[in-house]
Amino acid sequence: MIRLSETRIRVYVVGLDALRATGLQAIFEKNTGIDILMEDISSLPRSHQGPDSTFNLAVVGANAGPDIFSAIAAIRSAHPELPIIVMSHASGQEAILRILMLGAKGFLHEASTPGQFEKAVRMVAAGALWAPRRVQADLIHRLLTALESQRAAQTNAVSFTSREQQVLNLLLDGNSNREIAKSLKIEERTVKSYVTKLMQKMGVKNRTALTMRAQDRSNSMLLATPLPLPGNPAPTQGSDPAIK
Repeated sequence: MIRLSETRIRVYVVGLDALRATGLQAIFEKNTGIDILMEDISSLPRSHQGPDSTFNLAVVGANAGPDIFSAIAAIRSAHPELPIIVMSHASGQEAILRILMLGAKGFLHEASTPGQFEKAVRMVAAGALWAPRRVQADLIHRLLTALESQRAAQTNAVSFTSREQQVLNLLLDGNSNREIAKSLKIEERTVKSYVTKLMQKMGVKNRTALTMRAQDRSNSMLLATPLPLPGNPAPTQGSDPAIK
């Protein structure tokens, strides 16, 4: 994060119509701490860090490439450390989400005021995301959902020995270490060792989290197992099910 009061921001404008870009230059030519430069993609700096402690970022318009999405991808590929704000007439939530998920740090509508433009530039330079609140909320929800799905997939991929599975099943039934040891006819310290191994495999740090993670794993595995519908038994080998 940068200290905006002490750092000049150099904004490389790419793909905006000349009239709008010239207008932005005129507005910010005063001592605002923001310099507007009109460039093409090939002339962009590689990083956000410029000479004399300036902070670089790019504002990309619809004329930067065949479409705004391919322009973002091209800039991100050649200049991965350069923050991007997209300025477009797009207003649909899915389009804006796609822009952000491609790596842009902000979105501005083409009709945004100079004040909104300045706020977006300063916020992105400070390390924040600039987009409509509803879009930010949806983006966070999708990212959390994706992370949860990834976590569940990793948990389901864990394998246990037969003894570990026995210990885990008894844990899920609410048994204490002493009760598990008695049930399996092993020492309590051996149960503790198994519980430690289970926590390591499941990526958790305590017994409560282990139980919750194991229950989630059990539920997801049950949901993934198809069950035959009542009155429609699975066909035996060599028979052809009726097609209706």
